[in-house]
Amino acid sequence: MIKVFEDLVSNRHDNVIKWKKLGKKVFGYFCSYVPEEIIHAAGIIPVRIMGGFDDITLADVHLPSYVCSFARSCYDQGLKDRYNHLDGLVFPYTCDTMVSVYNIWKADIKTDYIGFVDPLCAKTETSKKYFREEVARFKSSLETLLGREISDNSLKDSISIYNENRRLLKEVYEFRRNSIPPISGVEALEIVRSSMLTPKEEHNQLLKNLLEKISDRENRPEPGLRILVSGSVIYDSEILKMIENSGGLVVADDLCTGTRYFWDQVNEKAPPITGIADRYYERIPCPCNYAPEKRLEHIFNLIKDYNVEAVIFTLQKFCDPHLFDYPFIEERLREVEIPTLLIETEHVTSPLGPLKTRIEAFFETI
Repeated sequence: MIKVFEDLVSNRHDNVIKWKKLGKKVFGYFCSYVPEEIIHAAGIIPVRIMGGFDDITLADVHLPSYVCSFARSCYDQGLKDRYNHLDGLVFPYTCDTMVSVYNIWKADIKTDYIGFVDPLCAKTETSKKYFREEVARFKSSLETLLGREISDNSLKDSISIYNENRRLLKEVYEFRRNSIPPISGVEALEIVRSSMLTPKEEHNQLLKNLLEKISDRENRPEPGLRILVSGSVIYDSEILKMIENSGGLVVADDLCTGTRYFWDQVNEKAPPITGIADRYYERIPCPCNYAPEKRLEHIFNLIKDYNVEAVIFTLQKFCDPHLFDYPFIEERLREVEIPTLLIETEHVTSPLGPLKTRIEAFFETI
């Protein structure tokens, strides 16, 4: 039942090649602030760039080792020609590191189209207007590339399809409120990640099939300490496996490969560009885009709704925005007596043994 989603993640490069053979265009994007609906409405399949699992060997010539390993891994994969099958790439301005990768990618790696979207950090009416114009500019750049207009009807269809995907993912997450959820945290991560790597029409049907069967699932995860995981990108599920193999059960998350990706809807009654821009502008914020209060409110709501007993922060080393927010959020959780643990990781080569010991010791204290 879950394996189909796991296969979509593990076979993501092969799937792109398959779509290309069918005459489809495919764009890669680097962040959940990129308005996918615009790409989809242009008749292009958007897929999230996840980085690689092999050692970083080429990127360190161009990027210092104290740059976050996710950005270095993505750029390393680009230097190794792993993304040559893509028709274009879209970068956001979410942190200084990503802007640096955008600039050196343009200089060092030949790519037919490289787009850029700036969601802005400020939250004012002026900046909201600016972002609407930014989304319209992004749409125009795709129209220039394709030589045709992206109609409002196409945008409305894409908004409807993406909103349906978000609603279905939230339905899947509703099952995680149960005392014994039918899916584990690892499985939920694969379901959400696969939605970033698959045409939404296909993923919606897979989610509907899952929701029809999931309540009758017999081989449910083992009960454990109910954990919320907070962080940025998790593209390696080993840490969540370790948490769940050590006596925890991940029932909720504050991740940009989790709830922050799908939690908010586009207003389908608004003009398409306005609705899309406002959704991405006002969504559950990433630390690089907004003061932490709104995200903290989201975390507290998840803790209450999912009966969370502890929070584990899984943060990339040298990820300045998340590490800057961490002390504030950790202090607020401590004030309401929610136990927390900080785990800093660096690419997939991080030693897992010491982490397992720390997680087990943390659980023993609760």
